[in-house]
Amino acid sequence: MLRLKAVLFFFLLVFGVGFILFPQQSAADELRYGRFSPFCPYTCDFEKTGLRGTVIEIFMAVAKMNGMTYRDVPVPSKRKYRALDEDFSNVTTVWSTNAKAMARTITAQEAIVASRFATAAKINFDFKFRTLKDIKSVHLVTGDGTDFGGELAKYMRDIKNASKVTLLHGKNLGPRGLTIISRDRADVFLSGMDPLAFRIKKFGYEGKIKATHAPYLGTALVYPGFSKKNPKAQQWADMFTGGIRKLRKSGQLAKILNRYGLSDWADEEKSASAK
Repeated sequence: MLRLKAVLFFFLLVFGVGFILFPQQSAADELRYGRFSPFCPYTCDFEKTGLRGTVIEIFMAVAKMNGMTYRDVPVPSKRKYRALDEDFSNVTTVWSTNAKAMARTITAQEAIVASRFATAAKINFDFKFRTLKDIKSVHLVTGDGTDFGGELAKYMRDIKNASKVTLLHGKNLGPRGLTIISRDRADVFLSGMDPLAFRIKKFGYEGKIKATHAPYLGTALVYPGFSKKNPKAQQWADMFTGGIRKLRKSGQLAKILNRYGLSDWADEEKSASAK
């Protein structure tokens, strides 16, 4: 009996020291992003591109800064808030234009994406989409699946305007749209600002095609969001607010964005307001 107690004491001593020297990472110390289909430059297929995406790189940087590990978990886009509430994931992306999503989550005060539309055109073609009249003056190409709403959608789908509007269907819309512009088969390609900038760099169009913000369609900010059921939601939201500000101040945010051909939206806003 004494021998058995001695053996048990030995194991408790060894494993106790082990836990002290090599503390186990708890679930609370792991940031889990509910990731759905890859969409570069925000979330990329690392095996195919060698890039993780700006959103994932920012998540990883803030997690590391705060002594946390990072892991992305597969979540269908339609179930991302359910996965968040059930603690399968514990961080997601929340669009400022989605009132319901903003109401059901606690978000950081700093955005990780400024989602804007832009027009891509030849470098010497001076064009800016400020009013509907502007877009009516050019030959436009864009993806058929994008719902721009309002008067723009009405104009694009009016059969009378078919000669001035080219709607693309299927896959690889970004590369196809840029090819159309490079071959002078249309004047402007309307798409997301960041995806356009990323593809212009990726496909070697720098110095040939430029992407210009389309003020007519406004801007939607995208924030790191946490479930209200998570007791650490506010703490983590504050962590991201401070973390993104530190990344910006240190220049690390600019380095992340530059890898994808992007610039910091905060700098662009300052530049625009100064003009």
